[in-house]
This record gives sequence, C-alpha cells and structure tokens, in this order.
Amino acid sequence: MSTTQIAATLFQLQSLDLEVDRLLAEQQTLTSTLQNNSPLKTLRAESSIAQQQLTAGLQTQREAEHILQDLEQRLKQQELRLYSGSVSTAKELSALQQEVQHLRTQQAHQEEVTLEAMDATENLREAARQKAEMLQQAEQEWETANALGVVHLTQVEAQQQELRARRATLTVNLDAKLLKRYEGLRRTKQGRAISKVEQSSCQWCRVILTPSELQRVRISSELQTCSNCSRILYYDR
Repeated sequence: MSTTQIAATLFQLQSLDLEVDRLLAEQQTLTSTLQNNSPLKTLRAESSIAQQQLTAGLQTQREAEHILQDLEQRLKQQELRLYSGSVSTAKELSALQQEVQHLRTQQAHQEEVTLEAMDATENLREAARQKAEMLQQAEQEWETANALGVVHLTQVEAQQQELRARRATLTVNLDAKLLKRYEGLRRTKQGRAISKVEQSSCQWCRVILTPSELQRVRISSELQTCSNCSRILYYDR
C-alpha cells in the first residue's frame, strides 16, 4: 500500500476504534444500571419497616383490648356483687363501692388507650399499604426497564463484535510496528492517533500546515505528523 492508502486505512481504523470505545462506555453504563437497584432496595427496606411497625401496632392494640376486656369482666363481677345484696356489712359495701369506682375509672382510661391504639394501627396499616403499592409499582417498572436494558445490552455487544470483525479485516495487512505506534498514540492522544488535513490545517489542533508540510503529507513515502499535536496526518485526495 502507498503511504496515502496506509494513512487512509489508519483513519478508518481509528473511526472503528472510536465507535468501539463509545460502545464499551455504553456497555459499562448499561451493566451498571442493570446491577444498580439501590432505589428499589430502599423501597423494599421501607416497606419491610412499615410492615414491622404495623405488626408491632397490632400487637399493642391486642394487648390494650385484652386489658380492657379483663377490666370489663372484673367490673361486671364486682357490680354483680354490689347489686346482688350479698354484701352484708357497711364496711365491705364501702370497700366494694370504692373498688367498682376504681375499676370504672380504669376502664374509661383503658378505653381511651385502646382507641388511640386502634387509630395508630389504622395509620400504620395505611402507611404499610402505600409503601407496598409503591414497591409493587417500582418493581414492575424495574422489570420493564431491566428487560429493555438487557435487549439493549445484547444489541451493543453484537455491534461490538461486528466492529471488531471489521477491524481485523483492516489490520490484517498493516505492519505490526505501525499498529504498535498507532495504539501508543491512541493511548496518549485521547483515542485519536490520526488527524485529517482539512483546508490545509490539522483537523484536531487546527494548526495551519506550511506549504512544505502540506506537500510532504501529499507525496512523501513516509507518514507525516503534525508539528503541534504529533498526530499522524491523513490527507484525503
């Protein structure tokens, strides 16, 4: 191949490599997105906490109801004694009346406690329901996004394979030392080892070539580089 053909091949190779670089970055982003489900994990944790709080609230409510039932039974028993006429002495009657009054006070207080527990449980139940709905919606959205992401990732990987096959075809006739030089420049020049000459200027750094430099790029038997950015110059006839 002539020097111009070699430069043209390297320029095509660079275009392929830049596209591969772009696809690799896209692949990494997709993979990271597919693996990163932190918002979903947060919602799962919040939903679990809401359920635990509801369970605790229900337990508190049951305990309050049990205490109230016990007080009601004790009060009923004492009232039966009080009004049955079985109490014979004034002292015993007075003590029983005080006991009944005390139980009534406890009952009224416990009714308030039980109602508060029921209200709190209802609020916890609603919070748990909302969290569960949010989680369900997030999981459905995640599954949809995940499915689309997997399809996209497969497409990106297929494009990479196609580009690598084309790259292998381009490099088969290039000198190994030249390829090594090209790869070295790519590593140090932001992935761009070749710069096209446009309007007598280096496309990358925009430095204007002197007439003699431009002439060498056009006819020299050796690859020429930009005196400013050191990239290999490619002149498209």
